[in-house]
Amino acid sequence: MKPSIHSLQTRYSDSISDTDDIVQSSAPRVRTVPAAVTPVAISDMLAGVHSHYRDRGRKEFRTCILRYLNGRSAGTYTSFRRALADCLLTLRSESDSKEVLIPSFCSSDYQKVITGIGLTPRRYDVDPQTLAADIDSLESQSFDDVLAVIAVNVLGYTSDMEQLETICTSRNVFLLEALGYGIGTEYEGRTLGTFGDCSILNFQQGKPIPVGGGMVVSQNPRLSFDDSGRVSVSPNIAALSGYLLFSHPSMYGIYRNGGERIAALITDGERPSTHPESKEDVTYVPPFKTISNFQGQIGCRVFDRLSAHRKRRAETANWYRKQLDGVDGISLLSPIAGVSNHPYVRFPLLVESERLRKQLHDELVGVGIQSSMMYDWPVIDGDRYPGGAKLQNHLLTIPTHPYVTKRDRRRVVQHLTNALSPIE
Repeated sequence: MKPSIHSLQTRYSDSISDTDDIVQSSAPRVRTVPAAVTPVAISDMLAGVHSHYRDRGRKEFRTCILRYLNGRSAGTYTSFRRALADCLLTLRSESDSKEVLIPSFCSSDYQKVITGIGLTPRRYDVDPQTLAADIDSLESQSFDDVLAVIAVNVLGYTSDMEQLETICTSRNVFLLEALGYGIGTEYEGRTLGTFGDCSILNFQQGKPIPVGGGMVVSQNPRLSFDDSGRVSVSPNIAALSGYLLFSHPSMYGIYRNGGERIAALITDGERPSTHPESKEDVTYVPPFKTISNFQGQIGCRVFDRLSAHRKRRAETANWYRKQLDGVDGISLLSPIAGVSNHPYVRFPLLVESERLRKQLHDELVGVGIQSSMMYDWPVIDGDRYPGGAKLQNHLLTIPTHPYVTKRDRRRVVQHLTNALSPIE
């Protein structure tokens, strides 16, 4: 029997004081909890500046990630799109095939990069309850002209990587792992990023390492990447300083209530990013610039805190799961069996209707809690890709990052249940 809203609220109400603001109709307008953020400290910034002037940092960061993933070579880039583009261009030198298989539910970055370098994207479906690749959908594809399959580990909810590895090997196509959210996750005891020919990392804001830029790590001796002979980008000190200051809940409300619009004007209407070069204005013509020593040093320091951040996120995610399990109107996603060290960068919910999802989103935004609806473009064909379409229309994520306090997470659950109460 599913719990009622009243019984859900009494699970933890005794621990809430009379003055706790979760029972109020609105939160302070300045303090706003971001949907996803990874803390960067002032000491990180100072270390980054110091390393920049000593001409070190980038190599150390590349070596750190390379060793962690037990890779053969690695190169850094000023955005995820440029990293993916250079990876695919390198694959093209090994094969005449023109198609790249991507999940039905993923960022539009993949489609833009693939078409931008003259290749053709084609989709396979995903399981909406696990965010994993739908193996039957993938195996039903024609592989006659396929260059690569990209496994996108959305929110760290990975696929059966052993099966994907077998499928790609048997069909003689490349397997690429996208580790934007998934760095640090393991499947069957193996670290994500070690199953495919290459992994592509994304260091944009909101990811586990938010220094801006991207990286390609190769496991395949035929595919080589390096920073040698490429120009380094200027340090993105202003972007990361803004991220450090305005990603904290005490300041994020100021950013959302005017600062974001000012930043967009500075970047000619493009959404502000920690990437040191434009995310949108990409020519896809190599050689691409590398990240700066400044970014590299900060990246090393944030990477060293990856386990501590994951522990904090997992604690919040597990609390959400305990409080929201079995509640009418929403269902909880679970990673496939075999996943460990799940990053829980955001906590996903499947809401029973689009109307209700908007209602929950608006309820949280109204009290200073940012939630997110992911990958709303391009519109997914529900007949061809029912799993992806369900996620596009029903997925809502709530924050789990280290800035989320116990009070914040109680407020999240309280206001979710307030919005759900009319459906009792």
